[in-house]
Amino acid sequence: MRSAQEGDSLSYKKLLEEICVILRALLAVKVFDSDDREDVLQEILIAVHLSKHTFLPEKSFLPWLSTIANYKIIDYIRKKERKKKKEFILSNEYLPENQNIHLEDDSKERIDEILTKLSEKQRLIFRLLKLEKMSVAETAKILSMSQSAVKTAAHRIYKVIRLRPGGKL
Repeated sequence: MRSAQEGDSLSYKKLLEEICVILRALLAVKVFDSDDREDVLQEILIAVHLSKHTFLPEKSFLPWLSTIANYKIIDYIRKKERKKKKEFILSNEYLPENQNIHLEDDSKERIDEILTKLSEKQRLIFRLLKLEKMSVAETAKILSMSQSAVKTAAHRIYKVIRLRPGGKL
């Protein structure tokens, strides 16, 4: 990595080839889907490339690489869990009949119509929670709000949406 930071492209290419071997072994244990494993590998390599200027030459390389890899693996796991939660909620299997959530039915026009009825802050909360699929904690952090404030605002937003004719969430 030291040579790569100094502009030696051959050293950088060799480094990437060598870390691919290390990362594939690590990912084989932590990511079970082979397609996902390759996606996570690419994410890690992109992060290494974008962060190579942060590597301190007097430090050891493998702990630096491990830190980046672990963060990307955690991101992958979180994304997978959010997807599972969404699929569970959208299954409507465990919700009372009048509480079924129909995100997949909303067209872009319907979403735009909903957003025009909300304040700017409510629109942002709605976008982060429902369209960007962020958690309450992530939304609270981005907006510098408490999690309970985000939950309260979201509840009010959902109430406004449900009161509208044909209101679906």
